[in-house]
Amino acid sequence: MKEAFAFMATSSFAQKVTLTDLTGDVSIQGELLNFDGSHYMLRTFLRDLRLDASLMRCEGVACPADTIEVSEFRISGSKTLGEKLIPNLINAYGVNRLGTFGSVSRTQGQNGSVNYEVLSTSGDMIAGVDVAASNTTDGLSDLLQGNTAIALASRPARNRETRAFQEAGFGNIRATENEHIVALDGILLITSPDNPVRAITQQNAALAFAGRITNWSELGGPNQPINIYVRDDNSGTREVFDNLLMRPAGLQVSNNVRLASSDEALSQMVTNDPNGLGFTNFTNGSDASALAIEGVCGLQTPPNAFTIKTEEYPLTRLLYMYKSDQALPVHAKGLLDFTMSDTAQDLISEAGFINQSIRKTSIDNQGLRVASAVVANRDFETFPQLQEMIQQLISSERLSTTFRFETGSSRLDARAKDDIVRLAQLLSTDAYRNKEVVFVGFTDSIGNPELNRELSESRAQQVVDELLQENANLQSRVALRAIGYGEISPLGCNETNTGRRINRRVEVWVRDILARN
Repeated sequence: MKEAFAFMATSSFAQKVTLTDLTGDVSIQGELLNFDGSHYMLRTFLRDLRLDASLMRCEGVACPADTIEVSEFRISGSKTLGEKLIPNLINAYGVNRLGTFGSVSRTQGQNGSVNYEVLSTSGDMIAGVDVAASNTTDGLSDLLQGNTAIALASRPARNRETRAFQEAGFGNIRATENEHIVALDGILLITSPDNPVRAITQQNAALAFAGRITNWSELGGPNQPINIYVRDDNSGTREVFDNLLMRPAGLQVSNNVRLASSDEALSQMVTNDPNGLGFTNFTNGSDASALAIEGVCGLQTPPNAFTIKTEEYPLTRLLYMYKSDQALPVHAKGLLDFTMSDTAQDLISEAGFINQSIRKTSIDNQGLRVASAVVANRDFETFPQLQEMIQQLISSERLSTTFRFETGSSRLDARAKDDIVRLAQLLSTDAYRNKEVVFVGFTDSIGNPELNRELSESRAQQVVDELLQENANLQSRVALRAIGYGEISPLGCNETNTGRRINRRVEVWVRDILARN
């Protein structure tokens, strides 16, 4: 790694300079006491400050001639992220965070990797990033061996992988500071708009792609053969599809399929074939008809950005960036921080993923979940609770932020911890001033119903408490309330592990404060 140009303290440093952060938003004036190659020591009228040189621009005659710190590092892992998202993030990081940014050059590296050089306006290298797009397992292995700064993953680190990092002294990579959820991805199962089938079970879909179900009549459709369209084995979308649908069913895609060269081409081929069945990413659905996923209990979940953000759509997955406890090169840390920022969310969408910005939807668009709750509650004794819930939510809007907990634990999961920060920031804006925010807890149907209701309210209150720990001033801006309704509003089938996980949640609803008797 190229070292930063370093200076020793001299009497000439005791002159006025202006240090400005790379966004241009913050400027500090003072006497430059010292520059050691990585930090400025600045005397202001309040106190002396030690500032990271890689994050500041220096203006004034006492400024060092060259204060750009150069980082060279490697990113490896998931092809889905490495090829579709990381290149755009590198370029945007330069534009948004580096005041001396000029351009990004791209060259082919060894063993299929791609080298990106982030250049200053004068043509000097600011950062050299080697991106090796392979798979999650390789990325985490590289991180464990010290061969990469950041690992890209299309699944969470497995228990044995987590143990290996701890045994090597690299800390817990599942900890909040090391595990970063970058985006969400959803696989759509698509047919032609001329096909009358509008929903399919995951099991039947896997059987169809495996060639075990070959006629639409077996799926409630016409007596016509099913024409299967897929991407090739090297496609990132194919990798996601296999991981989410085929491997859990213990099946493989049949050889009797039609290959498409791109997600867009596949979608168009299926659109034009009344007997076609294929898959694509959420953003590449085009004019094809996306099938709802039907659970074993009959509940259906439509695929849309909201159900993917809330993780209610079963073919949803999270995409991760991992680091270890080892210190990151300055621009590797900068890129990771930028990826998690609000500024990067549009880039994540443009790359074909679902970002983590918070959306809202009215109760009108939640009609399916209300109908599902009515169907699920066959015991007359639960109808007063159901009526109470609908009465509480009928004039509200639901936010896409949905909190879940680690399995068998009262600890919020990794995504929920990040969402606490996002939600606190959102509720601090003027758009939510004097609103009432209702946190509504739900459980699966395992156990005593009354205890489940108590648990759901306790979990909802826990989210409120953690939100106030993040920003205690929220109580002066919005009204916060926790309610629990236990198992009365399932969004997934309690007969399956996936369904039970979906049902264990705390939703966030917002409404105007109303006068009540």
